[in-house]
Amino acid sequence: MAAVARPQHSSAIAIDTTYSNKRTMKNQFGVFLSAALLFELAGLLAPPEAAMAQEGAGERPPICEPAVLSGFTRCNYEGGDNYVGFVANGLPNGRGTFVYSGGDRYEGEFRNGLPNGRGRFVFQDDARYEGTFRNGVFVSGRAIYSNGDVYEGSFDVVRNVESGEVSSQPGGRGTFRFANGSRYVGEFFAGQPFGKGTFVHVVNGVQRLRCDGQFFNESLDGKGTCTYNNGDRYQGEYRQGLPHGTGTLIRSDGSRFSGLFRGGQPFTGEEGGS
Repeated sequence: MAAVARPQHSSAIAIDTTYSNKRTMKNQFGVFLSAALLFELAGLLAPPEAAMAQEGAGERPPICEPAVLSGFTRCNYEGGDNYVGFVANGLPNGRGTFVYSGGDRYEGEFRNGLPNGRGRFVFQDDARYEGTFRNGVFVSGRAIYSNGDVYEGSFDVVRNVESGEVSSQPGGRGTFRFANGSRYVGEFFAGQPFGKGTFVHVVNGVQRLRCDGQFFNESLDGKGTCTYNNGDRYQGEYRQGLPHGTGTLIRSDGSRFSGLFRGGQPFTGEEGGS
């Protein structure tokens, strides 16, 4: 049985004191937990009739000790995968742990052969999902990335129209915290920020900029109001969570600049802005 696909992500957004160095959130919200692969668990512990059918198809049946259809058991599968836990009618049911030969594992509650209830899927590189599973699908909880980024909130089942792959991705309300302290809190759709939200830039533990408004994609493009920690305020468009496009900067001394912005700074057509 193949391991579940890891969450795909890029490095956390890096922003210097001038807000000129930045990276997009593209791929941060990429492939999430594959519901299709989790559904394969339904066939791992099969009744004797199914086991014989598998054997006839060239796959040996699982070796379980004790060899019971209901109760507690330990099973080894062709390819080196292992399961330990409770079964009912030959399927995982109750608490159990499934360990892939490559080192990934699911540990938690099962029902009728599928992860159902509280559980976590741990990848060998320490990325993991922790939360609630329903009929083999991860529906709410935390996705923790190996680089320290964390998403916490609700998940929706999403089908890729090109590949047909089904996956659990952020949907609804959630919070994405970057390892550097920056965070996005708001609405998600199809695995990426989409709707009302707030993005907070943090540099060396200090909040430098907060943007509230509409966000349109994983690059944090949108429009709204941004407040700097020195009291300056910006209203307009932003890209990658920074003022970019048309807008108005109202400085704390009352002066203002209306026009174009690039990379968080007023743009007058000269290097360095104004």
